[in-house]
Amino acid sequence: MKFPWKQLRAAALCGCMLLAAQSVSARVVDGNNIMDQCMSENLCAITFDDGPSRNTPQLLDMLDQYGIPATFFLLGKQAELYPGIVRRIVAEGHEIGNHSYSHPNLRLLSPERKDEEIRRTDAVLRSLGATPLFLRPPYGAFDHYTVETAESLGLSVVLWSLDSRDWKSLPPDYAKLRSTRGYAYPTGSLRGIFLFHDTHKSTVDDLPRIITDLRAGGCQRFVTVSEYLQGVLDPEPGLLMTRRPVGEEPGQMPLAARHTVEGVEESAELPPASSWPAGTGPVPLARSSKPWQPESNAAPLNGQALDQHARGNASPQSALPAGLSLRPSARAATPAPLS
Repeated sequence: MKFPWKQLRAAALCGCMLLAAQSVSARVVDGNNIMDQCMSENLCAITFDDGPSRNTPQLLDMLDQYGIPATFFLLGKQAELYPGIVRRIVAEGHEIGNHSYSHPNLRLLSPERKDEEIRRTDAVLRSLGATPLFLRPPYGAFDHYTVETAESLGLSVVLWSLDSRDWKSLPPDYAKLRSTRGYAYPTGSLRGIFLFHDTHKSTVDDLPRIITDLRAGGCQRFVTVSEYLQGVLDPEPGLLMTRRPVGEEPGQMPLAARHTVEGVEESAELPPASSWPAGTGPVPLARSSKPWQPESNAAPLNGQALDQHARGNASPQSALPAGLSLRPSARAATPAPLS
């Protein structure tokens, strides 16, 4: 019997390609990873790109009133223009990520320019007291050079699962946004990482409706990106939570929907005088919002049930990419009012 060497070599080649693909995908958190994250309640992380801008102090005031944490993916250029706002974001317990220095499509730059965009921003943010854990490349566009630079800085590439497309127009119902898999969540099951832009005043002004819609859609608690990826749940609702470092690895994802950057160049204006002066507020522990109790007693769908609802009998992917490790959190010993 003749041994099928050709078939064996082909199988070995396919196996190597599969392992290589898994190695790359293990270094990114994309929409699929976000949607497949296991959790026993519907967590929602709201993120804001392209800032800080003259609208950010107003946004911080409103987030403070709601007691909701957010994750800000900042441009290095804007952070240099508004250093006080960056310090205030840190002081009020929100999370900060790297969004490049000048918002280019990183896939179109030379390796040297990619490296400069990311490293320069990392240095600016750290000099202002931030500890970036994540890189969100502009437009969701990156390649292996981008990943290598991010990895060398200890950053994970993190994208989103729901895009508001607020740079184009405000959606009629934020709970009906289509996920990166192309479908809207059934009512009562909404969760994920949401993409907004604090460079658009219309978005900042619309925050009350954003929160109302997301809660009506099923969001039970608002958390930061690192908290969402850890699936951390408060044993006692309302306790404050401290930020914790995250040690996952970056990776790769197809080019996402392009958006425009408005207001970035309009840097001459100072934050509104009615806002809390940047960097002068108290320094509370970082926190997650209180659990939202929907009026309906129906149990929300978990990640597996949701995917079966939308995709038939297809099995969900793993909760996080292989090799993604998240460090345990530190909790406040006593409850304190949300700031």
